[in-house]
Amino acid sequence: MPKDIDPENQVIRFNELDTMESPFQPADMALERFARHRYSVVGRPAEKTAAGKGTGAVKDFSVVYISCEPGKGIGAHAHSNAEVFIPMSGRWRVTMHGETEQAVELGPWDVISVPPDVMHGAENIGEDEAWLLAINAGGGTAKSHWHPELIAEILAAGGKV
Repeated sequence: MPKDIDPENQVIRFNELDTMESPFQPADMALERFARHRYSVVGRPAEKTAAGKGTGAVKDFSVVYISCEPGKGIGAHAHSNAEVFIPMSGRWRVTMHGETEQAVELGPWDVISVPPDVMHGAENIGEDEAWLLAINAGGGTAKSHWHPELIAEILAAGGKV
């Protein structure tokens, strides 16, 4: 029989997120148009702050809150696993790059599942700061493969990939 677990130790309170902003900055954040705040709330223990709660033991998935100003977002990248985005506020454009680039606009509580190995990105197209929830399989780091054009832009700006 498992030992007693205090449920409060498993709760991530939205009003406590400021203590959980991830110190990890993906390569695209070297560019101002991809400036954002990332809060690794479940999984990804390497992205936690010292103040973060102990939910890093989750191995099957990760949950990350993302917030950014209008016109900013996430650069085009792909993972070997699916990624789910759920806008929590604002309007977002999610772009997928196959043979052609296609985009869809999402509002609060809409859900999009990006298939594995599909290049994709997201942008806050609203007029205010907006929040996006990202869910990935695997609680470790979600290894990203960046779009070649984005890699060239990051390198030209003096960033590292």
